[in-house]
Amino acid sequence: MIKRRIEMGQTAATIICEDDYFRRVVRGISRARRELERYIGDYPEFLFSLEPIEPRANAPEIVENMCLSSSKAKVGPMAAVAGAIAEAGVKSALKAGSRHCIVDNGGDIAMVLDRPINVGILDRLESDRIPTVEIGPTDGATLGLCTSSGQFGHSISFGQAEAATVMAEKPTLADAFATKLGNACKDLISLQQAFESLSGIDEVVWAIARVDGSIGTLGNPPNLRYCNRDAENITVHSYFPRGIINEMEER
Repeated sequence: MIKRRIEMGQTAATIICEDDYFRRVVRGISRARRELERYIGDYPEFLFSLEPIEPRANAPEIVENMCLSSSKAKVGPMAAVAGAIAEAGVKSALKAGSRHCIVDNGGDIAMVLDRPINVGILDRLESDRIPTVEIGPTDGATLGLCTSSGQFGHSISFGQAEAATVMAEKPTLADAFATKLGNACKDLISLQQAFESLSGIDEVVWAIARVDGSIGTLGNPPNLRYCNRDAENITVHSYFPRGIINEMEER
């Protein structure tokens, strides 16, 4: 099992997979980026819309996925871009036979797992202890764990969450719903209403949000606990917000 970081345009991703599948992951990411860039070149409204829009008849798969997910979350399609690109990388490896592959694209994580992993959510630079969860195995399914923030990073958020994290059945859905949750977290008082905006959505497995130093949850994040940010089983990245991933057991 290897762990490597790649940078490709605006994509800065950490990849964990078997060495044989690394190039397949990179090709999947590269192909998805090219298709998306061509589509935006033809239809620039896709890039700027803050509302759901319908894909054109000639839209590539990544655009269709982004449009479908953003429509369900009632946000603009680019709210799902990082999760969609991560998903494209994992799907490429999965088609080649991989059963354990993780792409962490700036805190938006796509994964297919044949063993458990620890995921930590880094929501502020000065945090000494961070919430972590245990995920997996996924029985061949590609899941998404994505984080939005109103205080860190370059993505647009209309809320004030330090971190709003969503686990969903697809990475594009997790990304779109993380944006929705982050937008709804205006302050501590609104935290419960923010979770209510996701309740009853079957694709959302669970969610965590931190606002004004307080954490709330929706559903049952597995084995939720706090760990020191410099613990050996957590790899801390320098960008915010970040999903922080590390193998519990390497082989």
